[in-house]
Amino acid sequence: MRHIRNFIHNINDIVLALVIVAVAAGVIYWRMDIILDYPKQIAAQNAVYMQDDDVDGTEDADAEAADAEDGSEAEDADAGDAGAADDADTEADTEADAEEAAGAKG
Repeated sequence: MRHIRNFIHNINDIVLALVIVAVAAGVIYWRMDIILDYPKQIAAQNAVYMQDDDVDGTEDADAEAADAEDGSEAEDADAGDAGAADDADTEADTEADAEEAAGAKG
């Protein structure tokens, strides 16, 4: 009896290790399809992400190009009026400063 009990105690660790390895192998085998599809999912997500960036970048570039064209046409049309507008702004600022100074003194 003692000999059987010693044999069970000695073999117990090996059996436990084999059970753990068998369970791990079973889980891996059971989920094999999902594990093997994972790189494809990541590649598809990256492709969608890159495609979204390209679409956004293209739209932004087109919008900026259109704004630049509109801005250059407006600058050409207003080139003669720019000097007069700057002078008017300077005069208005000077008048506002004079009124503030007068208000502070009085």
